[in-house]
Amino acid sequence: MWREENVTWQGRYRPPLDRLTTQPRPYQAAIPVWHGSASSTLSTELAAKYGEPIFSSNAFHPMDKYKALIDHYRERLAFYGHDPERAVVGAGTGGLYLANTKEEAIRRYRPYYDAMSATDAAKHNRSPFQGLEDHIERGSLLVGSPESVIEKILVYHRAFRHQALAISVDGLTEAEQREQAERFAREVAPVLRREIPSSVWEPPSQRPT
Repeated sequence: MWREENVTWQGRYRPPLDRLTTQPRPYQAAIPVWHGSASSTLSTELAAKYGEPIFSSNAFHPMDKYKALIDHYRERLAFYGHDPERAVVGAGTGGLYLANTKEEAIRRYRPYYDAMSATDAAKHNRSPFQGLEDHIERGSLLVGSPESVIEKILVYHRAFRHQALAISVDGLTEAEQREQAERFAREVAPVLRREIPSSVWEPPSQRPT
């Protein structure tokens, strides 16, 4: 699905695909492998051993929990003989909703947040946050004006020094997913590109090891 369009496929473990084309299409011709990390130093240890990129989920808890794992990753990179200053780190977010003001964004996002908080998966994760406003204040939710979201991403970057950011528009209507992705690309991403250097888009042969 990364390499081809109109994919038709049938297998054992998921529903079949019928002429499926994923959107948006991958920017890179070859997708690199990243090690995922959410709660265990086993993940950061493995990534450090092989000098490979790590991606922090950064979704369900306050910043400090994920910063400790990323710091461990850089420490172990040095132990295994890799340069921790050249580490490639990515980070997720708890969700995205942009509006002209933070108040409007909170109002429009609240029904989606309440619905997601009521799911079995959310209950299993045992969120430490006391509602939407607390989650925005102490967690990685990107809900607000473009300016406030940019400021928050830069705060996280100072802690993580990550070069890639995954945004999530899960749970929104199709129209709002498109609205949010397009608005992020138009109003937020250009500022991040100017403020945060990244080697992620370099060809594999030129990436730091």
